[in-house]
Amino acid sequence: MKKKILLGMLVSSSNAFANDFIEDTKASLWTRNYYYDRNYTEISSVPALKEWAQGFVFTVESGYTSGKIGFGLDMQAMAGFKLHADSNETGAQILPVNKYTHEAADAYGKIGVTGKVKYSQTELKAGTLMPFTPVVFSSRARLLPQTFRGVEIQSKDIDNTLITLGWLDKVNQRDSSNYENIKISGANGKFLPATTDNMFYGGFQYNFDKDNLIGAYAADVTDLYRQGLIMAKSNSRINDQWNFLTDLKIYHSGTDGKKLAGPVDNTLFAGNFGLRTGPHTFSVGMLNSSGKTGFPYLYGGEVLFFLDGVSTDFLNPKEQVWSLRYDVDLKQFIEGMKFAVRYSRGDNIHLPKLGGTDLKEDEWAFDLQYTVPEHVRYLHGLSIRTRYAIYDNDFAPIASFKPDNELRIGIDYTWKF
Repeated sequence: MKKKILLGMLVSSSNAFANDFIEDTKASLWTRNYYYDRNYTEISSVPALKEWAQGFVFTVESGYTSGKIGFGLDMQAMAGFKLHADSNETGAQILPVNKYTHEAADAYGKIGVTGKVKYSQTELKAGTLMPFTPVVFSSRARLLPQTFRGVEIQSKDIDNTLITLGWLDKVNQRDSSNYENIKISGANGKFLPATTDNMFYGGFQYNFDKDNLIGAYAADVTDLYRQGLIMAKSNSRINDQWNFLTDLKIYHSGTDGKKLAGPVDNTLFAGNFGLRTGPHTFSVGMLNSSGKTGFPYLYGGEVLFFLDGVSTDFLNPKEQVWSLRYDVDLKQFIEGMKFAVRYSRGDNIHLPKLGGTDLKEDEWAFDLQYTVPEHVRYLHGLSIRTRYAIYDNDFAPIASFKPDNELRIGIDYTWKF
């Protein structure tokens, strides 16, 4: 009798484990075919960067074991394959490149494993992470995603609130198979090329509803810089035809610890204001950078605000930027088609070692994207995005950002199993 009871308990426990951990498991294969073509218009030593590759990201996300505290495991396997890359045109951060021969690797890959624990609406993850916060986030702007190694806790136990706390020690860049120390971006010589193996980040976001939120975040990149921000985003209905959109962020950054990257002193205001009517959205944006240095951020990624520069970051010391953008949803002509055009100009740039203290830069950017609608069988999940930019500045030729014409084409498809 005791054996039967024990056997019944084991079977019941096994079934609960299967139902929660195994049966809730999700798997997907994301593929990206990516072409990058940057033609410099004013230099001849490196006339162009051209790389074309195919990427695959296979992801398995388990469910959680039963009980008050649930345990799970996620895994990612990523691989990239060269389709075209001449040795005199590499360096687009699509593929790993031999620093001596400048040859791009024929293939590369990486595997990530993430353990996870969940209690109520609080989840802890440890291992391979792809954070998504305004102070650190995993960039997907090339072939394969940038990943980090560390621990992150996210909680939704407070109504309408997302709280995030994290610690990172290594990064696996978009064009690499190996983990390395976290590095500050030194674009245009703003900071020394310093690294760290320790950073903390955290913050919260409170949603009044799906269109209106406030938040605050902070990061301490050990011995490099500290950064804090407050943010607000809203979508206000003016009448039956018009909506007023706002997206505001204020960052303040300073030095930390040993100051390995040199001085850091920057306050950045990023504001975007838009009007939406039907399929049309008209936006005016501005960046105001003050302090003794430019804006600090992590190497290998971008900054998570409205101004998504294609050929530049618009984050130089004392730079004042304004931007005009028009978005239109073309679903009345082709369902799933969207188009955007933006003009951005930065003035008052302070780069004495790169040409002066009143430099300028500007960029035209065009974005056309088509996503196959849900009702189209088999092809749902396919997305094609084309970006074209025309960029100019009056910096010295040795600057990180040089005048160019740039084309990017990405074809994404996701299978869900």
